Amino acid sequence: MKITRLIIALLILAFISGCAVEKGKLSGDQGKKTVVTMDQAITEYLENSIIPIPEPPGVKTFAAYDLLGVSENGNEKTAYLLADIRTYGVEPSVGIGPRSASFLPLALTMREENGSFTVVGHRQPRDGTYNWPDIKQIFPQEYHERILNYHKTGKGQEMEQSIREKVNNYLKTAGIEYTG
Repeated sequence: MKITRLIIALLILAFISGCAVEKGKLSGDQGKKTVVTMDQAITEYLENSIIPIPEPPGVKTFAAYDLLGVSENGNEKTAYLLADIRTYGVEPSVGIGPRSASFLPLALTMREENGSFTVVGHRQPRDGTYNWPDIKQIFPQEYHERILNYHKTGKGQEMEQSIREKVNNYLKTAGIEYTG
């Protein structure tokens, strides 16, 4: 009986404490929430989570993608896309210009809450002889032909141009002129 009362008292105390913390949070941020669009979440993830090696100082990652489609399962979505991810030197001390580039098909797993998206993981095909079998396993069949013949569409050049524009805009905000 005493244990039951103790447990009830602790639960009530925990509930009251939780309410007090929530009240404090609301007054601190004035109830404002930042909504992250699907495009913002995907771009942020591509630029910060795909390349496993941290960027050295003076180097920044830029990305563009072509969304092939999205499948939904409750509040979880899978975005199927082809991504162009490139690193650039963005400081004169390391040299301004391209460093590395990756072009790969990805399946990003996202969660949506209140209209805001978060990427929680990804799947990508392995290299070499595993590449095509992995693509067939990861991607719905309706995207296989587009992935296989993507080089013929011209969209790869569009993504590359988009990245160049992002790089130029980034460098302009840093006061650096670059025409690459």
